[in-house]
Amino acid sequence: MQLKELFNDYLAYLANNGMDAKTIREHKRFLEGAIAQSVGNKEIENLRIIDSAAVRKAAEVHGEYGPQRAVVAFRQLMKYAKAAGLKVPFDWRDVEVPKVPKKENEYLTIEEIDKIRNAIDTTKNAGIRTRTLIEVLLDTGMRISEACFLKKEDIDWELKEAHIVNVKTKDHEKVYFTDRSLEWLKRYFAFRTDDLPWAFVSGRGHLLPVTSRNYIRTHLLNLGIKKHLKHHLFRKSFVTHLIQGGADITAVGDLARHRSPRTTLRHYAAVNKERSKDVHRRVLDRVFNGAITADEYIGTKRRKPKQGTDAAEVRREDDHRVL
Repeated sequence: MQLKELFNDYLAYLANNGMDAKTIREHKRFLEGAIAQSVGNKEIENLRIIDSAAVRKAAEVHGEYGPQRAVVAFRQLMKYAKAAGLKVPFDWRDVEVPKVPKKENEYLTIEEIDKIRNAIDTTKNAGIRTRTLIEVLLDTGMRISEACFLKKEDIDWELKEAHIVNVKTKDHEKVYFTDRSLEWLKRYFAFRTDDLPWAFVSGRGHLLPVTSRNYIRTHLLNLGIKKHLKHHLFRKSFVTHLIQGGADITAVGDLARHRSPRTTLRHYAAVNKERSKDVHRRVLDRVFNGAITADEYIGTKRRKPKQGTDAAEVRREDDHRVL
């Protein structure tokens, strides 16, 4: 059996197991692209681990992350083939996934968020809809497809929350609003003249992500914000500002509805890396400008602990004085 003959059954398997349509389209793109071109005509039983190199090479046309995504799709296809009882001559887990540079944790600062808010004309339908959508995304951390399918009846105004379906897991979950986002929802609903059930609408149906994306591209790309303005950036900003505000990792993971704690940890690592820059500035500015000597910073002249005083406590006090 040639590998390409397995593609349709594999995609059907993904759909039957509840994988969201966007992820399935991504798998299909690499199956019918890099994988089909490189190893699609090979018999499954004749495949070898080194064939993943050909998959990787063929996926280079898809950009920096193309080879990694293509190899991941190839691994999952081999896993499915094994589970389907086909003779796979190697363990799919032995296929090495190529490493790629880590993405910078991109998010919007408070100043950038205010700049976006002030650039939107809320006297027009598309403008007040976009402003309200942005406030909701920033407050709830919803993904754009979740917001587009949000219905008015899903919102509990008294408890300041809404029941939604997680687009990735299909689980029923809660998201939480602030007074600001609820106020903008009230303004937007009062502005509308339709009786449609969805919170965000376009024409005679619910808002489509592409419609909102086109508005953002048209009206917000000339603000001098050198970041990729897209809906997911507001979700990233939601998570980052929670962490910067002191929220613990468990709370952030719950509020962001991350499937894996590792996802939340990556955000924490990125924020801590940014804090290192601030520590660098505060300490070295004082050291090199004479406000504190290098010896004091290094600790060669630390105070001797008083009798009955914990030495670790003294070190913490000294560190506080330095910083």
